[in-house]
Amino acid sequence: MLWNIWLLPHWIILPFTVLSTLGFYFSPNPIPFISPFALAFPVFFIWHLLWTLISVLRLRSASIFGIILIALIYPQAKGIMSYNNTEKKENKVFKIASWNVHHWKNINWSDIELTETKMGNWILSNNPDILCIQENNDTKASKILRNSFPHHITGKYQMLCIYSKYPILQWDFETYSSGYPGHKGFIWADVEISDPDGNIDTLRITNIHLVTTTFDKKEALSTNKKLDVLKSIYKSFTSLTKTAKKRSQQLDQIIEWEKHSKHPVFISGDFNEVPTSNAYFKMTQNMKDAFSIAGKGLGSTYTNLWRFPLRIDWIICPNEIDVQSAEILDQTWSDHNPIMIEISPFK
Repeated sequence: MLWNIWLLPHWIILPFTVLSTLGFYFSPNPIPFISPFALAFPVFFIWHLLWTLISVLRLRSASIFGIILIALIYPQAKGIMSYNNTEKKENKVFKIASWNVHHWKNINWSDIELTETKMGNWILSNNPDILCIQENNDTKASKILRNSFPHHITGKYQMLCIYSKYPILQWDFETYSSGYPGHKGFIWADVEISDPDGNIDTLRITNIHLVTTTFDKKEALSTNKKLDVLKSIYKSFTSLTKTAKKRSQQLDQIIEWEKHSKHPVFISGDFNEVPTSNAYFKMTQNMKDAFSIAGKGLGSTYTNLWRFPLRIDWIICPNEIDVQSAEILDQTWSDHNPIMIEISPFK
């Protein structure tokens, strides 16, 4: 059976599948070279699934191998696509949104002042109760938000902001022990929420922006023209692994910090990781991904990599919190689409 011709497509890809699965379960700190394979896992999964279906339809014994393989790697695939149909409850919902605003500029950095105004007004029209912003600049958009939200804080380096319709009781900026230019730390705020029935609770809202991959589409295309294919692939590979260890160290610090909170913690922001990565595996061990619980579809948030669907912006919630909905909001300015969730913290 192991040398059945119908198994050949599986065997060709299997070494890469194994590496991608290792990249899901094992931290890139201290072995960062496996992390890019986890990024490519959806391609490997679809390949195995396709050949398994073909084997099943043709009643080939190779289908048994394919079914076992799919079952083994399925836990890594669960976060790729969501197909939930959550029933809305009558309890009051609170909207939490997170958006990497690309410095309040469009992708081409044109019509700067008009773009800032449009972006600020657009996110307000979606009516979030709590809004986390990454890659902030002090622009017209940020002034619009400050004038619209009665409570707001800005991190030490001005790049991270939290806006709230509800009182912020306390907040702080936590410095990463493994800092990186532009990614020195994260901010958090204790927000006191309430409903018309008199229920009151405090949520700890965390806004993060982990180190970027340093992979640039234009640079990759330029490199392809200058180098041969193998050298280009190697350069892209090393670019993707360069900061994987740093992100892992930053995330480990956040996870350890979360354990000491006396309030329910929401971790939102630009993780620069996909749901097939070790970062996602670690984050969802004791918490839950709002989009996988209450979203629909692929949930792509990053829009500037040849339209390849990448969900790298997440809102991670406490397990005890009821998530009513999770939605990716489409827009045409930033290279990231915001995510907005609705929660019912009061039963």
